[in-house]
Parts: sequence; C-alpha cells; structure tokens
Amino acid sequence: MDTLFDYLKWRGDLALSDLPLSIEDQLILSTLVYVNYSGYVTPDETLSVRDASLRILSHGYKESDYRVKNDYRLLQEIVDAPRFSSLMLSDCVEHFDESSDRQFFAFTVHLPSSMIICYRGTDLSLAGWKEDFNMAFSDTVPAQRDALDYLVMVAGKYRTPMMLCGHSKGGNLAVFAAANAPARIRKRIVRVYNNDGPGFNENSSTHALLSCIGDRVETLVPSSSVIGMLMEHTMDYRIVESSSFLIFQHDPYSWLFDGPHFKYSDSRSRDSLVADKVASDWLSSITPEEREKFVDVLFTLFGKAGIRSFRGYSKQMFLKAPEFLKAFLMLPKDQKTMFVHVVNNLFKAFAGSLFYKGEEQEAIEFSDNDFLPQV
Repeated sequence: MDTLFDYLKWRGDLALSDLPLSIEDQLILSTLVYVNYSGYVTPDETLSVRDASLRILSHGYKESDYRVKNDYRLLQEIVDAPRFSSLMLSDCVEHFDESSDRQFFAFTVHLPSSMIICYRGTDLSLAGWKEDFNMAFSDTVPAQRDALDYLVMVAGKYRTPMMLCGHSKGGNLAVFAAANAPARIRKRIVRVYNNDGPGFNENSSTHALLSCIGDRVETLVPSSSVIGMLMEHTMDYRIVESSSFLIFQHDPYSWLFDGPHFKYSDSRSRDSLVADKVASDWLSSITPEEREKFVDVLFTLFGKAGIRSFRGYSKQMFLKAPEFLKAFLMLPKDQKTMFVHVVNNLFKAFAGSLFYKGEEQEAIEFSDNDFLPQV
C-alpha cells in the first residue's frame, strides 16, 4: 500500500513546470505546514522550501517542532524532492494566545504561475483544541478571522492566481477565508482544498456564502471520516482509502495512493456513518449555550488536572484521571449538573446509533436517567 512518502518518491523529482500541482501535491503542503517553520523563519523572509527546511533540520530533532514523528521524516525527505524544495516560501505568520483560545499559522508557497496558501490544522495545544470545540457554538473563532486577514494580506502583496489548502481545522480555515473574502479577491481563487476539515455550525453566517465558491472547493475525507463530517456540510467530497481505522484515519500519513494518485473509495464506512449520526444527534440535543458552557467547564477541568497539551494524550488521560475527577467534584452543583446532562446526551446518541446502517430508520428513545446518574 502506497502512502504519502511513496508518492513523494514517485513524483518528487518532477518539476511543477512539467507537471502542474495536483490534488495529491497539496496534501503534502497541507501536512508540511504543521512543522514549526515560524520558529525559524520570520514573516518578512522569502526563501526556498529547501533552505527553510534545512534551517530547521540544522537544530536536530526537537519534539516541540513537530506534531508527530512523521512530520520530521517529511521535512527530511522534502529537501531532496526538487518538485517542492525548489519552490519559494514566504509570509510565515503565527498567532497564538492561550487566553483567547487562538491558534493560527499559515505560509504561502509560490508556484511557477500561481501561489498556494497553506493553513495549519489543530496543533497539540489546549488553546488549539478549545478553539476547535468553540466552532460548535460560535459564528466565528479567532483562527478563522486570522485566516481571512491572512488571505487579504497575501492577495495585496502578490498578483498571481491563488489556491488555498489545509488539513483538519486548516481545511475549515481555507474554506472560511475563501467564502468570506471580498469579491475582488475571491475571483482570483482558482481552487480550495479541504482535507478532512470540519464544516460550520448550523447558525454560522458562512453557510450563506459557500455557494460563492462551492464549485472551486475540493473536499477529501478518509473512508472512516469523523472530523471531516462534524457539523454542517453543503459540498460534495471524495473518499480516500486509509491504512488506519476509525478516527485514526484522520492522519494524512495513513491515506493511501495508487501510484501517482489517491486510492479512492466509492463510499464511506459504516463506522463513519455511525460517528456522523452520533455527533449530529448529540449536537442537536443540546443548545449552543449548553455547548459553550460544557466546553468552558471541560477545558477548565483539563487545566486543573495539569493537562497543558495533548501530546501523548492517551497516557496523560490515564495518569491525570484522579486529578480530573477531583476537579470535577469541586465544581459548583449547577456546573456538575450541566456537565453530566451533556455527557449523558452523548451516551444516548451513541446508544441510539448502535443499529444504525446509514439509512432512514426510527430513532431509539432513551430517558435522561438511562445512563449517568444525576448530580
């Protein structure tokens, strides 16, 4: 089974002037943007992808520079792939503020006759994850506003046609920026690539604008997509097969290639359909106000439990469980009641989907007392 790394070997030596940027190429750039370029390249610098990458690599392996270990491998291999390493990279801009749940990074890659803006998805910080959760009830979040500002800034500096891309939250940012851009900028956008990025909450003003760019958006999801199916979607998507399972298919390094092209599937898996139904039923069972309060309490508990990032999250959750429970028990009664109510609704949504087969059927009803005890 071929992966992103096999594709890089297959196509890495072909110049973009000979073979234009493909939908497979943009996934590499959407993944590369997770690397900590902003720690080594200033916003006003323009240099080749190779030189920027070598600058990072010259400092050796530092775990904080990478989301996962495969990001380090990608950086090592990208410098030996002329298709990408010879391209010019500019405008590395990062905004991070834990107090306002703000996590944003983007850079621009200049192609022979156009440019592509690459938006970073969620990193491992609490601020980044909380911002994602905030999308479930907010019309906009800081990173979306940053993404639009970045697009306007880059469009003002350069006059070539533009593409936008991103993975996970980065895909959402790409769609948001394109949809909300001024008309004079939007008409210069030739393609938007959304790689398993979530949609927009049902009350988002962006929904009304998606028709302006819908025919230029390419959405890719893995067969067991969970993240990419969250919230409301109005555009078609293509399904890519993955070597992983369930939510772990969100990892772009698991996406499969058939030679120089993605290995596509005709349908989503039952797991993805069930997860989509659970998320949809759960979110529809709680109000936007309840969503907001739940997210605030949840991340307050993470902080009080000493969880500062989601690096090694599975181990952290196990080790920090006693502190998390202790912090929960110390909450005011109204917050505990609300928290249990929302989690209880999640269990109800899951139980109601156990026999779901992706087709219309009568819902299974559960009462509020069927799962967690009331507090």
